Amino acid sequence: MLLRNVNPDYHHWVEMKLVGGPKSPRDATCATVYLNANGMRMRQDVLASGSYISSNDRRPHFGLGDATDAGTAEIHWPSGARETVKLLAVDRIYTITEGQGITGAMCNSRPCAAPGKS
Repeated sequence: MLLRNVNPDYHHWVEMKLVGGPKSPRDATCATVYLNANGMRMRQDVLASGSYISSNDRRPHFGLGDATDAGTAEIHWPSGARETVKLLAVDRIYTITEGQGITGAMCNSRPCAAPGKS
């Protein structure tokens, strides 16, 4: 049997791949991200594991519904540093490096021409 998801759901989202700096783990374990978008403040934590012999995706993922403004991410890094980054567009996976802001973005499984474009 083959199951196919045919849900016509076209809501927006943003996701972040965090890269720690010199005083944080490179995988940003224990970082906390607050996203202010669509009139809400949402929180995601970067965790190292799930349960027995499993793990979670380390990329914080935020659903935005019908909103077209990606909002602003406030990142609390494990080193104690705090960083605020304006996300330029929805439906992207942003790479954010501690102390450097957005260092890359993926659109439709390919690198975007530049963050916020394409």
